[in-house]
Amino acid sequence: SNASMRTIFASITQGFMQDFRPEFHEMSGPIVDASLEIYIDIQKELLPTPSKSHYTFNLRDLAKVIQGILMVEPKNIADADEMLLLWCHEASRVFRDRLISVGDRDWYDSKVVTVLSSHFSRTWQASQFVDVLFSDFMAQPKPTPYVQVTDMEKANKVLKEYAEDYTLNLNKPMDLVFFKDAIGHISRIARLLRQPRGNALLVGVGGSGRQSLTRLASYMAEMKCFQIELTRGYGVNEFHEDLKRLLMQAGAENKPTVFLFSDTQIIKESFLEDINNILNAGEVPDLFAADELSKIIELVRPLAKAAGKIETKDIIFSHFIQLCRENLHVVLAFSPVGESFRNRLRMFPSLVNCCTIDWFTEWPQD
Repeated sequence: SNASMRTIFASITQGFMQDFRPEFHEMSGPIVDASLEIYIDIQKELLPTPSKSHYTFNLRDLAKVIQGILMVEPKNIADADEMLLLWCHEASRVFRDRLISVGDRDWYDSKVVTVLSSHFSRTWQASQFVDVLFSDFMAQPKPTPYVQVTDMEKANKVLKEYAEDYTLNLNKPMDLVFFKDAIGHISRIARLLRQPRGNALLVGVGGSGRQSLTRLASYMAEMKCFQIELTRGYGVNEFHEDLKRLLMQAGAENKPTVFLFSDTQIIKESFLEDINNILNAGEVPDLFAADELSKIIELVRPLAKAAGKIETKDIIFSHFIQLCRENLHVVLAFSPVGESFRNRLRMFPSLVNCCTIDWFTEWPQD
């Protein structure tokens, strides 16, 4: 029920705000109420249609807004207005980024204006919060703070330096132009990579920069970016071998990993069933043979022991799954053109439920 949702999220937010200055303490209730109002109203107003089949919202979306707010440190939020800008940013990342038409975005923006007025007594215009950006790539070294990006010139310079580093260290060209939209998209991807179990569904046509920006965001977050390579005769068995390597890297070797997968790599639809399982449960049923399982148990045993867990096979394997879920970020690059996108979202609901959607609209003329 709405009352129990409010109670849960309000207690989380209140606990978090205890470390902030006293003027922030009374904001926790209104932040939860405002998020709840948008969550309830967007489900009534923006209904899924054949061309908007991803307009399905669930409790995870509401949790993602609150989770985003929990990423800041008290010293990096100057005043109540900046906290409100952070809330606008997090709500927009969860709800606004998936909207595909100007009309839907305008409805969302006016809803936020109304909510800011009714819950926070602020008479803001949409222009004051639509382009607000929070990210963690502006400082070094890791872990870097999650802060508002106010200087776009500096952001452009920092990203260019990362792209040059990427080219030098990995010997792969990264020739990107960091205009406003590109900076926005790479910030969105970076935001999900710093969140536990943050996965992304990037929707746009080929050449819109989804894969390049993901590779660079992975490099910036010091994560390995894993992609499958299609060869002649690549099929289900080869895909399963690649998934084993991926899960071993994330779970047994305990390495933060990004799995970048494009819809052009879907040779068989069963590939998506496996990805759906990874998103939902962190594993693919019956993927590993008995000898591979014993190797996993051997590798994960010291990690499970360090976490204070009982060393039985089942508990060690469940620790392996937990590490997979915590270390692995799935980034899907799909095109919205044609029937297949719609059908896939319908058949594999975790593609929407377990991912934050970022819809790449056409690049501006400049």
